[in-house]
Amino acid sequence: MTEVLSVMIISCLIILALATLSKPLKVLFRFILSAAIGGCCLWLCNRFGLQVGVNPATIFTVGLLGTPGFIGLLVLSFFL
Repeated sequence: MTEVLSVMIISCLIILALATLSKPLKVLFRFILSAAIGGCCLWLCNRFGLQVGVNPATIFTVGLLGTPGFIGLLVLSFFL
């Protein structure tokens, strides 16, 4: 009887922890995915002749801002 109760309590605590951490993990995974896709797009732009630096700052910008950040970097590359 105590084993069943222990398993139920541990299961509830795991579910509670996952529910609490789901929002921050979702934001983190979205940032990582956006940064990876943005880094690939920046690399492709360099391959086709648009000179945009691929470094941690630009990848962070694209990861944080998404498509507007990517377009902003492309616009800045024409002026700088």
